[in-house]
Amino acid sequence: MNSNNKPKSLRASVLRIALAAIVFGSLVGCGVFLFARTNGEVWAMTAAERVLAERADRQRRLFDEVRIVQESADAVLMRRFEALEGIDVDAVFDVLYPLREDGTRRSAPEYYDGYRTEGGAFVSGMGAFIANPDDLGEADKRLLIAAFQTVHEFGAGMSGMVENFYFITPRNALVMYAPLREDRLEFYRETAPADFDFQGLQFSVMMRPENNSGGTMACTGLESVVYDDDGPAVSTACGTPVRARDEHLGVFGNSIYLHTWLTRTVIDAPEGTENFIMTGTGDVIAHRSLMTLDVLSPEAIAVANDEAGSAWIHQRIAQDGRRSGVFLENGQIVSFARINAPGWYYVNVRPVSAITTRAMGIGMWAAGLAALMVILGALALAAAGLTVRNALTGTVRHMTSDFDPDGEPVMR
Repeated sequence: MNSNNKPKSLRASVLRIALAAIVFGSLVGCGVFLFARTNGEVWAMTAAERVLAERADRQRRLFDEVRIVQESADAVLMRRFEALEGIDVDAVFDVLYPLREDGTRRSAPEYYDGYRTEGGAFVSGMGAFIANPDDLGEADKRLLIAAFQTVHEFGAGMSGMVENFYFITPRNALVMYAPLREDRLEFYRETAPADFDFQGLQFSVMMRPENNSGGTMACTGLESVVYDDDGPAVSTACGTPVRARDEHLGVFGNSIYLHTWLTRTVIDAPEGTENFIMTGTGDVIAHRSLMTLDVLSPEAIAVANDEAGSAWIHQRIAQDGRRSGVFLENGQIVSFARINAPGWYYVNVRPVSAITTRAMGIGMWAAGLAALMVILGALALAAAGLTVRNALTGTVRHMTSDFDPDGEPVMR
C-alpha cells in the first residue's frame, strides 16, 4: 500500500466527519428551534402568569393587612368613644390639642418628640391639626380623643409595614402617627394655614357615603402630598370609612409613597420584561417613567400611560373578564392580576420577539451539542477501530513469529 495515500485518506475521513457533524447539528438545531418557537409562546405565557400571580399575591397580602388593620381600628375607636362618656372632655381635649394663636388646635410638641404619661405609657410620633375647633361639640371632641389613642396604638403596630396611619374627619380634623417622617409632621403641627381644608382632596371625596356606599377600603390614584410642594410628591392613599348610625364620622387611612413600596414593585421585574400598576380605570399608578419624579403632573401621568400602553391593556383586561390571566396581543405577552382591596391591576409585559431570540439561542446550543456529539462519536469509533486493528495486528504477528519466510520453523 502506498504510504502517500494515508494522509489523503485521513483528511478525507476528517472532512466527512466534519460535514456529517455540521449537517446533523444543523438538522437538530433547526428542529429544536422550530419546536421551541412553536411552543415558546405557550411556555412563556404559562410562566408569565405563574410568576406574576406569585408577585401579585405579595401585594395582595399587604393591602389585605392594611384593610384588616383599618377595620379593626374602626371597632376599637367606637368602643373607646363609648368608654369616654362622662369624662371631663374639655380638660382632656385641651391637653391633647392645645389652642393656637391662629384659632386652630394642634397636637403638643412632646407627643411627637416622645412623652411618658403618668400611667407609664410612652407616646411619640403623633401630630394633629384641627380647623375651626369652636364648631366642635362634645361628641366631636370625644371622638378625637378616642382617635388619638387609637391612631397611636394601631400606627405603632403597623410599623415596618406602612409609613403612617391617620384619622381624618369631615370637619377638617386630622390625627396622624408617622414617627419616621423627615418633616416630623411639622406641616400639620406648625405651619398648615388655619383655613387648610381636606375636603376637596380626592381621598376625602371618594370616602363620602355617596361615593362609597359600602364603606369599603378604597385607594386614590397618584397625588401630590399636601405637606411639601417641592419634595418627593408622589403617593397614593388607602382608607376605610368610619360610620355609625348612618353618620359619616371620618376615615382611617395610610399613605403609600411611590419612591418606596411602588418603586420596589416596578423594579422587581424579570429581565427583558416590564412591570407596572394601573388603577381600575386604566391610569398608571407605578411605572419606570415615574420613578425619578419629585413633582407629579398630568403630563407625566399621560406619558406613563402612553409608554405602558395602559389604555389598550385596560380595555383588553375588561374584555377578558378574569381577575387574573395572560393574553397575547400587539406582539406582546401581557399577564395581569387584580389586587382586590384597592382595585388595581399588577401587570407584566414582555415582547414576543424575546421568545424567538431565546428559541434561536436554544437551537444554536442544541446544534453545537449535536455536532460535538457527532465528532466525539466519530473519534470514539476511530479509536475503537484503531484498538481493534492493533489487537488483530499483534495477534497475527504473534501467530507468524515462529515461522520463517520460507515456511520453516525458526529456532529460538
